[in-house]
Amino acid sequence: MRYMLFGYELKKLVFSPAMVGIVALCIIFNAVIAIVGYNDYGSNYEAEAVNIFEGFKTIEIGEIYIRKYNITGENAENIRNKYKKLQPVIDQKATNGDALSTYFGGQTHYRHSLLFKIMFMAIIAESCLLALFAALISVTYENLRGTENIICASKIGRRVLRTKLSASLMAAVAMTVVILGVSLCIFFLRFNFSDVWNDNVSSMFNYAVNEYGKPFITWHSFTVEGYLWATIGVTFGIAVCFCLLGYAAGVFVRNSYGAFIAAASVVGVTFLAKPLFPIGSVSRGIWTLTPVWLWKNSGAWFTDGGAEIIWASFESVGLFVSLAVLSIAAFISTKIFKKREIL
Repeated sequence: MRYMLFGYELKKLVFSPAMVGIVALCIIFNAVIAIVGYNDYGSNYEAEAVNIFEGFKTIEIGEIYIRKYNITGENAENIRNKYKKLQPVIDQKATNGDALSTYFGGQTHYRHSLLFKIMFMAIIAESCLLALFAALISVTYENLRGTENIICASKIGRRVLRTKLSASLMAAVAMTVVILGVSLCIFFLRFNFSDVWNDNVSSMFNYAVNEYGKPFITWHSFTVEGYLWATIGVTFGIAVCFCLLGYAAGVFVRNSYGAFIAAASVVGVTFLAKPLFPIGSVSRGIWTLTPVWLWKNSGAWFTDGGAEIIWASFESVGLFVSLAVLSIAAFISTKIFKKREIL
C-alpha cells in the first residue's frame, strides 16, 4: 500500500499540469539565456599563457578588502586568516601550472560566467522553487481539499508524511534533473566546450566573478569538467534544502497559503538579515552559509570568495549545515503534527 501511495504522490507532483507548465517555462527561459549569449569563436585564440601564481601573495588580496571596506579589529583578522590559509594552495597551483591552461583565451571569463553564474543561478533558483512547491503541495493537499481527517483515520494514518516527504524529495530531484539536463544540453549545443573539459578553471585568462583582475582561485584544483560536476552536486543539495523547508513549513502550518507565506518569510528574512552585520564578521559569515546566500554566491563556489566569505569551502560547509538544520526542522514539525488535534 505504501508503494502505491508513493507512486500516486510522485505522479501527482511531477505530472500535474501546473508543474509541467512551470518546468517548460523554466527550460524556455534558460534556452533564451543560452541563445542570446555572445558567441564569437573567432576570439577563441591561443595566447601565450603565464604562470601568474608564481610569487603570488594571497595576503595582498585580504589587505585590499580590508582597505576597501574599512574593516578593523577581529573582522579584519578573520579575513587575514582566510588568506593566510590560502597561500599554500596558491603555491601548489604555481607548482602544478594551473594558470597555464588557455581555456577559451580572451572569451574565458565571459563564457565561464555565462555558464557558472548566469545559467546556474537560473537553474538553481528554478529547481529550488519547484522543490519548495512540490513539498508544500504534497503535505497540504488533503488539508486544502478537506480530506485530511479521512487520511489520518485510515490504516496508514499520520505515517503518510513519510511517504509524502519521500515523494517530494524524489519529485524535486526529478524536476531538477529535467531542467538541468535540458538546459545544459541547449547551452553546450550553443557553446562548444569539447576542447576545454580538461583545462583548469584557474587559467590566467579567467578571473573572479564581479572582481576584474583578481584570479579565479579555487581551494582545490579543478578541471572545467570537474568544476561542472561539483557545481551540479551542490545544485541538487540546495534543491533538497528547499524541499525540506517546504515540508517543514507545510506540516507545521498545514494551510497551503499560510505555509507558503511562512516559507517565503524564512527566505526573505535570510536574504535581508546578512547585510545588517559588518563585513568580515562571524555573524555575517554564518548567513552566507544559508541556502539563499549559497544560491546568491553560486558563481564563487569552491573559490576564496570575497570579503564576506571567511571560511574555506563555504559552499560545502553551508550545504552540510543547511541540510542538518532543515532535517531537524522537518523532524520536529513531524513530531508536533503527530500530537496535534485534527479538527
